Amino acid sequence: MARLCYGYMIKDGKLVINEKEAENIRGIFKNYLEGNSLIKSAEMIGLRKNNSSVKRILTNKKYLGNENYPKIIDKKSFDMAGQMLKDRATALGRIWEKEEMTIPVPRKFIYGKEERFPIDPFERARYQYSRIKVIVDE
Repeated sequence: MARLCYGYMIKDGKLVINEKEAENIRGIFKNYLEGNSLIKSAEMIGLRKNNSSVKRILTNKKYLGNENYPKIIDKKSFDMAGQMLKDRATALGRIWEKEEMTIPVPRKFIYGKEERFPIDPFERARYQYSRIKVIVDE
């Protein structure tokens, strides 16, 4: 059985908002959007959470509401927090743009006939790799 997200509880067989926890979630969003760190955003409302726990709260789309989960946070705040997380990570060098590979990768090879079999495993590997010839794709 799956665990319920922080901020929700089951009451009379239905998923409902746990108001005390929902206020904590809203407080974390408010504090983070005011420029506080992840941990400080939680500490300011009296919670002891680590970075990953707070980040999980700030990125959990269930708080926007869906067919199963009632809405706790508005989309604007959610999007602003997500952008702020990305901007801070980029500023700290934790996110970089992926470069596309521009070097063509060969896909066809032939393996030349072995003429000798060196005893040394490193020499054997070097020799066997030297027998591989690339067939140029046209």
